[in-house]
Amino acid sequence: MSSDFVSILVAARWGSVGLMVIVLLMMTYMLCLRAVLLVRERRYRKLAARWTPIMLDAELRKSALPPAVHPGERFLFLILWNALREQQEQDAGICRWMDRVAMLAKIDRLARRLLRRRSVRNRLLAIVTLGQLRDRHEWLRLYEIARSEHPLLSLAATQAIARIDPAEATETVVSLVVGHADWPAAKVATILGELGPDRISEPLARALLQAPEPHQPRLIPFLALCRYSSALPTVRRLLREPHPDEVIASCLQVIGKFGDRQDLPLVYRCLTHPRWHVRATAASCVGRMGRWTDQVKLAPLLTDRQWWVRYRAAQAIVGLSPRDDQRLRDIHSTLSDRYARDILTQAIAERSRPARSDGDLSPTDRMRIGGRR
Repeated sequence: MSSDFVSILVAARWGSVGLMVIVLLMMTYMLCLRAVLLVRERRYRKLAARWTPIMLDAELRKSALPPAVHPGERFLFLILWNALREQQEQDAGICRWMDRVAMLAKIDRLARRLLRRRSVRNRLLAIVTLGQLRDRHEWLRLYEIARSEHPLLSLAATQAIARIDPAEATETVVSLVVGHADWPAAKVATILGELGPDRISEPLARALLQAPEPHQPRLIPFLALCRYSSALPTVRRLLREPHPDEVIASCLQVIGKFGDRQDLPLVYRCLTHPRWHVRATAASCVGRMGRWTDQVKLAPLLTDRQWWVRYRAAQAIVGLSPRDDQRLRDIHSTLSDRYARDILTQAIAERSRPARSDGDLSPTDRMRIGGRR
């Protein structure tokens, strides 16, 4: 054998040995992590079994002092306390008792220390805790985190400052909502709902009108959480001016939510909009807000090229005559288009069945989406 070939064999042998060592180390590390996790879960279950009755029992709340929390259990106690506090948010008596337990256990101090850690998990836990405790000591720090680019931490910090001082935080929260396009709409709606319509109506309507046009479709649905005296004038103003179809569709959804019939002329105009999803939304609005005479305006949409427009128009027509089967038969008899008759027949049949979501449509119905078969 040549010396080069021997060198290659030796290198391959040591390489395989090194690879085996790396694999063994990784397996050992994973086993250790698993063992640590099991120990932590076992400790948490024991802690929960001991403390859950203490924090939820009405009789124990009458005692002078709760039991002490061992310093080594404070982190797990913090996790348990947050979980129970979130579940019992509607019970003021339990919340007051749990806040007292938290102060005596000094988990507020632990939360402030965790807020300055680098771990996102620890900081998130600290933010939620301080918000639940309505702790004003870290207001400025929470505000800085809320303005940061981290989507998870900034959203949690915004909810925390909204809970600590709703009146003072309203304008700040609204400005943060406008500036963070990456926040989930459902979570933003929860925060705004906690502040309440009396606080958010005027700031949100004002911020919406001042926001850049690309941000408006994301913000308009939140007007449904506001007072109608602020929400409706805002969407009326938007609909009187040229806007992208995303803005128009969002405004129609808000109008349909409040159901003020003086907005019907604005909705009628959208029944002939060039974009099909605007026509579909307008048809749904007429079905919720209109009168039986509006069936004449909806009938042309039964022949629309888009299946969703035909479907929403048929639902609206049936909804405007819920108990007048003869009138629905008369409308059906005047239809010469096969697809118009089919969709109206389907809507009439669905009236006697429980309402279903769009995700429950049959495969045949799904094939129709986007146009005629």
